[in-house]
Amino acid sequence: MTRRARLAALAVAAVAVALAIALAAAPRGRPSLVGTPEALARGERVFRAKCLHCHGDVPLARRVAGWTAERAYDAIGRLPQLYPVMPEFHGSDEDRRALAVYLSAMGEGSD
Repeated sequence: MTRRARLAALAVAAVAVALAIALAAAPRGRPSLVGTPEALARGERVFRAKCLHCHGDVPLARRVAGWTAERAYDAIGRLPQLYPVMPEFHGSDEDRRALAVYLSAMGEGSD
């Protein structure tokens, strides 16, 4: 192998390594938090199954007034850290997304 061929191979390998590092370090996209009718219905079902027994008598809409679905999604993932009396959310990520959409819709117009 000539010196030029070795340098070309080394350059290609360096570019490949740099690309692999860049792809590994790229931020992951946020999950879809679109308020479709299906997501809202699923979020309501999740709320009734996992939240209503404690939050049935609490005016939760006022507490989540102005929350975006993204904020609700983040909060659901950190419940014990944000509110020490709250248990962790034990549901699928799809349930978490739907619940976030439902909570943000619940808080719309509540001031």
